[in-house]
Amino acid sequence: MKNIKTIVSRDLGAYFTSPVGYIFIIVFLAMSVGIFMTSFFTFPMADMRNFFANLPIILCVFIPAVTMRVWAEERKENTWELLLTFPMRARELVLGKYFATLAFYLITLAATFTVPLMLAMLGNPDGGMIAGGYLGATLLGAMFLSMGLFFSGFCKDQIVAFVVTLLACFAVFLVGTNFIAGYIDGFFPGLGSALSQMAGVIDHYNAFIRGVVEVGDVLYFVGWTVLFLVLNALYIEGRSRPGIRLQFGAAIALCLGIGLALNWLTIDTSLYRFDLTEDKIYTVSPAAKRILSEVKRPVQVNLYITPKSDMPTAYTQLEQDITGKLEELRVASNGMIEPDVVYLQAANVMTSAPAFGEEEAEEDQTDKAEKRMLEKGVEPFGVQVMSGDEISQKLIYSSIGVGLGAEAEEIIPQVTPETVQQLEYRLINIIFKLTREKKPVVALVAPKESFNIDPQMRQIMMQMGQAIPEQRDPYDVLQAYLESEKYEVRRVDLTKDSPLPEEYDTLAVINPRQLNERQRWEISRALASGKSVILAVQNYLWDYRTSSRGITMARQDENPQVNELLEKYGLSVDDDLLMDVNSFPLRIRSNDPLQNLLGGGTPITSPMHIEVTSEQMDSETSITSRLGFITYLWGTALTIDQEELKKHGLEARVIMHTSDKAWTAPPDTQLSQELFEPPADGDQYPLMALVTGSFPDAYTGQERPNWPPPQPQPGMPPMPPSDEEEGPVPPLTAAPGKLILLGASQMFRSDFLQQSNADLFLNSIDALTLGDDLVNVRSRKPVDRTISKPSANQVNAWKFVNYVLVSLVIIAVGVIVTVVRRQARNAYTVSFMNESPPAE
Repeated sequence: MKNIKTIVSRDLGAYFTSPVGYIFIIVFLAMSVGIFMTSFFTFPMADMRNFFANLPIILCVFIPAVTMRVWAEERKENTWELLLTFPMRARELVLGKYFATLAFYLITLAATFTVPLMLAMLGNPDGGMIAGGYLGATLLGAMFLSMGLFFSGFCKDQIVAFVVTLLACFAVFLVGTNFIAGYIDGFFPGLGSALSQMAGVIDHYNAFIRGVVEVGDVLYFVGWTVLFLVLNALYIEGRSRPGIRLQFGAAIALCLGIGLALNWLTIDTSLYRFDLTEDKIYTVSPAAKRILSEVKRPVQVNLYITPKSDMPTAYTQLEQDITGKLEELRVASNGMIEPDVVYLQAANVMTSAPAFGEEEAEEDQTDKAEKRMLEKGVEPFGVQVMSGDEISQKLIYSSIGVGLGAEAEEIIPQVTPETVQQLEYRLINIIFKLTREKKPVVALVAPKESFNIDPQMRQIMMQMGQAIPEQRDPYDVLQAYLESEKYEVRRVDLTKDSPLPEEYDTLAVINPRQLNERQRWEISRALASGKSVILAVQNYLWDYRTSSRGITMARQDENPQVNELLEKYGLSVDDDLLMDVNSFPLRIRSNDPLQNLLGGGTPITSPMHIEVTSEQMDSETSITSRLGFITYLWGTALTIDQEELKKHGLEARVIMHTSDKAWTAPPDTQLSQELFEPPADGDQYPLMALVTGSFPDAYTGQERPNWPPPQPQPGMPPMPPSDEEEGPVPPLTAAPGKLILLGASQMFRSDFLQQSNADLFLNSIDALTLGDDLVNVRSRKPVDRTISKPSANQVNAWKFVNYVLVSLVIIAVGVIVTVVRRQARNAYTVSFMNESPPAE
């Protein structure tokens, strides 16, 4: 150990006694941190995945530069033989030099600490995911360093050592990418996939970036590091022995065989896994375990998939990933989930029809099986495949069927590597709703709009015999989302001809317009009887139009008229225009049809396009605990009177709010650029509230309002209101209810619906209808940890820290070390001169 420490001190000191080491560190920071910072403030996320994703390419260049001198310089300076005469074993020399380079690399990697520090100061990063990324970077760097030492031992010239190591590092990096592996598979089927799995580093490294430490991945990096160090020690120790080339060649073959065999044994198995993520998103959630613990009957889960040998390169690990997740759920359910794998060949679906006059040939059993799969909804889908120098489409199967007893299977179609992370929720969602006695019902109230068609297009459609749509449904995607989540959706208009269903679990009122007294009475009765209600209210819309004079904005009043009801509980939706410094660009259609056809349009950035980040949501409420940014389009704030709510026994919790730099303006204010400029003293406003408790009947002691008369036909006199009632008022059974109130609804329109907005709506429905467990399962996924827009001073400060300050500190350390060494050398020289005897 003493000999190893001596070599470590000697070689590590060599990096810092010359400018080379400091230059290496500064260049590494400029490449790694600089690339990360170039786009960080454009889309600020409290996430380092992009940083670690770019790191392997940088290390392929940096590590060879660090290791090229380790042995090559010894031979160039003629100190090789002198070093080998020291009373040290070859393994001590190798370990000493390796630990010196590893220490230098860790110091360099630690110099990037300003990046996680910046993320922690500006946002709320996942510390476990960052720790996993740094661990992966350490193991990857350690492996590349051992390779660099190994190749440096063969070379007398540093440049040759650098080039050889660089090629080796890039080889193991590139062979692990799907592009290169697929390209090789195009010429030699199966070879690229085998090389990627056994020797490629990307799949092993990417697990650490996600915050998952798999024992097999650790063994991969540690194993190859040890093997290269052993080979290096064998070469140094046997440098002058006769027949060493043959022996060393055999040692290389043996070590490579051991390494490849170890990878092959661990590639399809999970020895043990540590989930470092903040919310353990890659582990079966406690909520999923609670749901599975209540399953009383066995659930058959069938994986319909193309065999691994026929899968494209990027999909070769798909079966393993899916079956691994199914096995985790089987264990969590105490065996109530029974997984099975059914292999299907998509090629059998593509068959030619018989010629005219010929009888159809008898189908073989395989064709019949596949056609049965098609009838139940298991269909193949196309993926891109690289074959030689061409890209083509290949049909594959990857679907999951979930069945309970003799009931028909529910199919999860097109399970891909990108959607495996969502598989736990999709399965739990189906199992949870299959095992319920009845299907949950959502009464959806959302307006439909008249559809204005160009007269020429209308004439063309009439000539072609096509039906001309008179209405369009801006919330059809919202309804489709609910139906895909296995809800029974009852679409109603909340009118006399389209009233609420007799039985339902949750009432969702999206973008109400001019609610009448009877409609408000229906909503009040729903709340008072213990129903769950979602109210998404929009006060204003804005019509943007481009012209030669610029962009004009015309306001359209929606007039929801819900405050007449909400104020009776202590709530209301503000009329004032709401603006925030956190905003997003909205692309509007241009007057030029060609530009729209080419995907053009004009991006408009307005403070009324409010972007709500994860920091502005309640992390303790399941509905908003793990959402990405929400686009709160043209919304307004809420007014919450806590004292009035307490009088009625209600409790309101704000689960979404603006940043603390928001501001408002009266609705009749003339729009101007000055209005859009943020004031010096902004404020924070509530945007979404969850109200719970026993809602009082807002119409107690009043007669049931009549439905208003239908709208008169053109040229006909208005019809008088009808006093005829539909029957006696049903008795009201008071029970605790829940209300979710939002000051915006446009974010749920099909035109503006993005994934986080859809998740917000589904989370709200699930939480109100079925409880928090299902929401917590859906939330088990990586989220975009969007950072609130930093101020200009913050941006400039952090750019200075990352671009300039760290490099200045490193230069200052180098200058101090140089000055101290020079003073020590001068002091030693003076001391030596003073102690030397005078010349006779």
